[in-house]
Amino acid sequence: MGDVNINANTSSTPAKILIYSTAAVLLTLGMKAISTILIPVFFALFAFLIFAPLVRWLMRKGVPGTVSVFLVILFFIFVFFGTAVLFVNSLIQISDQIPNYENQLQGILNSISTYLPAAGVSVESVLRDIAAFAFRVSGEIISGALGAGSTIVLIVITTTFLLLDSASAPEKVQKEVEDQPVRLSKFTELSSKVINYMLLRTETNLLGGIGTAILLFIGGIDFALLWGFLTFLFGYIPYLGFYLAAVPPMLLGLFKYGPVGAVAVLVGISLINMLVENVLFPSLAGKGLKLSPTIVFLSLFYWSFILGAAGALIAVPLTIVVKIILESSDETYLMAKLMESSGDRGQDEENANNNES
Repeated sequence: MGDVNINANTSSTPAKILIYSTAAVLLTLGMKAISTILIPVFFALFAFLIFAPLVRWLMRKGVPGTVSVFLVILFFIFVFFGTAVLFVNSLIQISDQIPNYENQLQGILNSISTYLPAAGVSVESVLRDIAAFAFRVSGEIISGALGAGSTIVLIVITTTFLLLDSASAPEKVQKEVEDQPVRLSKFTELSSKVINYMLLRTETNLLGGIGTAILLFIGGIDFALLWGFLTFLFGYIPYLGFYLAAVPPMLLGLFKYGPVGAVAVLVGISLINMLVENVLFPSLAGKGLKLSPTIVFLSLFYWSFILGAAGALIAVPLTIVVKIILESSDETYLMAKLMESSGDRGQDEENANNNES
C-alpha cells in the first residue's frame, strides 16, 4: 500500500502541472476575449485603491463620507481634463508647426543627400514615408482618444460607486471580517502592496517628468511640458516606457540643433531616468516589490497581449496581485517564490533560518 501511495503522489505532480497550464491558457484566452470589460474594471479598482486612503483621511478630518468622495472624484476629473486640455492644445500647436518641421527635415536630408542615392533612397521618398507615417499615427491617436472617452467615463463612475460603498459601510465590512482574520490579512497585504507601488511609481514618475520638462525647456525644445507629461505617463511601462517617451523630443532636438542636439537630448533624459530608476525608486521601494526583472519584463508583453496598450501601464500591479494570490495557497506557493528575484529569495531563506534558530 505504501508503494501505491508513493507512485500516486509522484504521478500527481505532472498532472497538476498539466492542469495548471491548461487553466492558465484558458484564463488568458478568456480575459483577452473580454478585455474591453476588464480594462475599465481594472483601472477602476486601482483608482479605488489609490483614492480610498484620501477619502478616509478626509473623513477623519470630519468631512462626511459622501462629500469626501465627491471632492476626491472632482479632483480626479479636474486633473484628467486639465491633462486632456494640455494634450489637445499641444497637438494643435504641433500641427501648426508641421510645415516648419518639414522644412527643417528637408534641410537635414539635403545635407546628407550625397549619401542617400548610393542606397537607392531619394529625399522625396523619405519625406513621403514620413508624411504617411505621421498621418497614420495621427489617425490612431484621434481614434484612440475618441474610443477612450467612454472608457474614462465608465472608470470614473465605477470608481465613484466603489468609493461610496467603502465610505458608507466601514462598520459593516469590519464586522464581517472580524471572524476571518486570515482573509483580512491577505486583503490588507494585497491592497497595501498595490497602493504602495502605485504611489511610489507615481511620485517617482512625477519627479522624472518634471525633471525632463525642465531640461527640455532649458534646452529650448518645443512643447517641453508635453514631453514631460509623456515621460510621467510612460514611466508606468517597465523598461520600454523611457525609450518611447524619449523619441519625440529627440526628433525635435534633431530638427533644431542637428544630430548633436538629438544626442544631447538623449543623454540628458537618460541621466534623469537613471537617477529616478536606479537611485530614487529603489531607495523608496526597498525590498517591497520582490519581483524578478525577468518576470516584470515578461509581464509587460503578457498583459499587453491581453489588454492592449492599457495592459502595459498596469502590468506590474497586476503581476503583484497574481503573485499574492499564488502565495495564498500551499500548492502554488512555489510558483510565487519563483517570481521573486534571487536576492529576495535568499533574504527570505536567511530570515527563515534566523527565526528557526
